[in-house]
Amino acid sequence: MKLINQYILKNFIRYLVLCLVVLIFIYTVINLFDNLGKYLARNALAIDIIIYYLYLIPSYTILLIPIASIMAIFFIFGIMTKNKELIALKTCGLNINRLFLLILTAGIIISIFTFVFQETVGVWAQTRMFEHKKEKIDKRPRRPSTQRRNFFYHGEGDWVYFIKKFSATKKKIEGVILWQISEENRITKRVDAAGGIYDNVWKFYEATIREFDTMGNEIVNVHINLEMPELKEKPEDFLRRIKPPEEMNILQIYKCISKKKRAGEDVAKEKVELNYRFSYPVITIIVLLITLPLSVVLKRGGIAIGLGISIVLAFVYWGVIQSCRAYGVAGLMDPILAAWLPNIMFGIIGIALIFKAPR
Repeated sequence: MKLINQYILKNFIRYLVLCLVVLIFIYTVINLFDNLGKYLARNALAIDIIIYYLYLIPSYTILLIPIASIMAIFFIFGIMTKNKELIALKTCGLNINRLFLLILTAGIIISIFTFVFQETVGVWAQTRMFEHKKEKIDKRPRRPSTQRRNFFYHGEGDWVYFIKKFSATKKKIEGVILWQISEENRITKRVDAAGGIYDNVWKFYEATIREFDTMGNEIVNVHINLEMPELKEKPEDFLRRIKPPEEMNILQIYKCISKKKRAGEDVAKEKVELNYRFSYPVITIIVLLITLPLSVVLKRGGIAIGLGISIVLAFVYWGVIQSCRAYGVAGLMDPILAAWLPNIMFGIIGIALIFKAPR
């Protein structure tokens, strides 16, 4: 039995890696030819294009691991069925559940790897890919390092800024409004100032402070000059690009949700992304639940039929995932349900097929 387990596991990993490499290559080639005209129109260098696709590989790896797992299963059991190896093993008294359990255990390990890889290499590569594409491929200049206008900024200590004009060279802001938000999403303090300058501490002029207590009472104080050492943000912080959720790890997304909720902003997209980070790695286990019983019942042409099933299953599964995510981001579905409903649906199908699989 130990030799059989080693044989199955070795071939599963081998076909998984092989299918993954082939799928990544196909996706890369399709993407390259689809965008080649844009690259040539922008005079992008070949080395910059290569680097861009190297940064893209981790995203493709995360995306294609479930599909590669499906294909690997059909290759293993398709070949074993063709060579009548499964029949021989069953004749010797082997319970097919042992093989299913072995593959599912491997699937759990792959899911854990996917999660860790996604939160480390995947997030890092996504950020680098965006910056590289913007600067080297699209030829767009970096964000001007001198000034910004009319923007919000979520700072530390539950402070939210609105700044009409900011100059990094002068370390000066004009037309600023600050709100301090409590954990109960209540504004406890508001500061309106004509402007301010940074000299190791923010110094504002013509400032009006409004403080609000829990009873709704308002206390107003006017200051010609006002120092606010409680503000931790420095001028260079206002020039940093705000990352989308796709470029954050789960801790950063969670902090982003907390800040936006206190500022009263919509956080549906961030909540869906946070839950999706946990639900996506589980897909590998679920597709194995579905494909394992199917792979042992296919007879003639099992591998070819299996590859066809792999493609159809991947498209349907991905379609349901994207539909649920869209409903979640639009606020029409609970974020947790939007991220996990596809897994629940296909998980039920997989469990039903496992129990009906011939032993």
